[in-house]
Amino acid sequence: MPRLNLPKEKVFIGPAMLWKRILAFAIDILILSVFVMFPFTGLFKKLLPKDYSFSQLFSILGSGENTGYILSIYFASSILMLLYFYLLEKKMGQTIGKKLLNIYVISDSNHLSRWQLFVRNIYLIPIFPFDLLIIADPLFMLFTKSTQRLSEILSRTRVVEKYNYESF
Repeated sequence: MPRLNLPKEKVFIGPAMLWKRILAFAIDILILSVFVMFPFTGLFKKLLPKDYSFSQLFSILGSGENTGYILSIYFASSILMLLYFYLLEKKMGQTIGKKLLNIYVISDSNHLSRWQLFVRNIYLIPIFPFDLLIIADPLFMLFTKSTQRLSEILSRTRVVEKYNYESF
């Protein structure tokens, strides 16, 4: 086969645009809602009274009535969500939402380790103090030049995309 003397592709890897990251996360949450949370809705309807308020839910959990079942569902769904992000980022470097927007996760060491993937997705663990990260983690990226979340800085990972030189 003859070698073609084509010009090299003029691309570089840089931080993913913030709107792409947010949209990718929204797509992933939508997917998780359909495939993880939706199957549990029938169970919640059986365990909780119709048209319940937050205060009623709080009193139901405090009374111990069905608390074990509700917490089991909550933890099981959280584990499934963690596995979704962990396994897809481990296997492909991107979740379905990231794939659709052509962004992906990289590591400073050029290899995504189990520990890095666990740390970058630790905000999905529904146990104090990790559950506080669901708010603090994305807010952190709004105040850093690199637009990295706190868990990304700790895990030494970044969400990036490819840019063409010609588009600048």
